[in-house]
Amino acid sequence: MAAALKPMERAALIVARGDKNNALRRTRGGFCSTKNPARIFSRRVVNWLYERALLDFDDPDCPGTATLTARGVVAADELVAQGVEKAGLA
Repeated sequence: MAAALKPMERAALIVARGDKNNALRRTRGGFCSTKNPARIFSRRVVNWLYERALLDFDDPDCPGTATLTARGVVAADELVAQGVEKAGLA
């Protein structure tokens, strides 16, 4: 069984899922979505998700975009559903 996602991994999944392309783009400060550029994630966090096969890089050596895989989309949707349920909105 895989280890539980770290809080920053969960946040990155949700932010990436909120992007129209399910992706985080590399900027000078790290990776962020075009929809929420203020929320920036380090390369380390994105690498953790890559190692879990929850996202994939456009170029593994020098990634410009990190896009959610099918598993990543499912994981992000589960996290959103858990948050909605926890908030009592479901």
